[in-house]
Amino acid sequence: MLRTAVLPFLLLLVPVAAEAQEAPRKQCAGQACVELIDLTPKFLAFWDAAKAAPPADAEARFALWKQRYGFAAVPPGPRGEALARQLLAGAWDRYDAALPRIRSAAATWQPAPLDSLAAVVRVLDYSGAVDVRATLFVGGFEANAFAFSMGGTYYVHFPVESDDDHALAQAHEFAHAVHGRAAGLGGGWERSIAQTLLQEGLAMHVAREVAPGRPVSAYVSHAPGWWDSVQPRKAAVLADIRPVLEAKDGATVWKYTIGEGGAGVRREAYAAGWWVIEQLRANGMTLPQIARIPESDMARVSREAIDALLSR
Repeated sequence: MLRTAVLPFLLLLVPVAAEAQEAPRKQCAGQACVELIDLTPKFLAFWDAAKAAPPADAEARFALWKQRYGFAAVPPGPRGEALARQLLAGAWDRYDAALPRIRSAAATWQPAPLDSLAAVVRVLDYSGAVDVRATLFVGGFEANAFAFSMGGTYYVHFPVESDDDHALAQAHEFAHAVHGRAAGLGGGWERSIAQTLLQEGLAMHVAREVAPGRPVSAYVSHAPGWWDSVQPRKAAVLADIRPVLEAKDGATVWKYTIGEGGAGVRREAYAAGWWVIEQLRANGMTLPQIARIPESDMARVSREAIDALLSR
């Protein structure tokens, strides 16, 4: 993945039962609160069951996974379930080596989530209330942290199986939470492409403020070499995404956040988001100002920034 930029606003595959989870722990600093939930015991219960009575094949193992754990950083629906099946199959042989990290994740997690949230609040100059439920989960080594909102609470999720840059991941995902509160945004999977690229771009730029000193590729990269490969196609990416800024159906969101866009680049919304925020900052806008752009203005603001970039 990312050693960085995560795919946000993805939904869990199946509901997570209360058993086999640790009780959430809540901490606050002013009006910013984080409730930490640890799903690693639930994954370990699945792992132990699979090792005690090995499933007959990969399909049976996936059925057990859904029954005992059933949590993945995938979009809702059949396509997401197929992706979860693929992730489990690809990760299965790697879990053994990661077990020590998985077992100790909650006790050794750094930086503290509340510290990261407080840093994001400062960068975005936000003084209102923000409640975040941060969940530690075991993914498929795709390093895909994600976030969504529901009922006024923001839910952010961090995979623990890989040795990832937690400071970056937390800053990125908490930026989505604070941005959502500051701009009054919904946090569902279906949202306009303009909103998507502004959210992603802002989160990546906030992460650079909170955790500085990395190369740009660390904040935006999907996989090694991805950011470098995107550079020669910058104009093509921007021209491709410009006509769909107001589209908000699930298929289009998938295409520009997970799939391959018309310019032949995966995750075009992330690349475009970085460039658009960069352009807005060059025009004199601050990150707090960008975080308060109303949803109704996002397509216009994005289009104007893209036009300026394409005119160079």
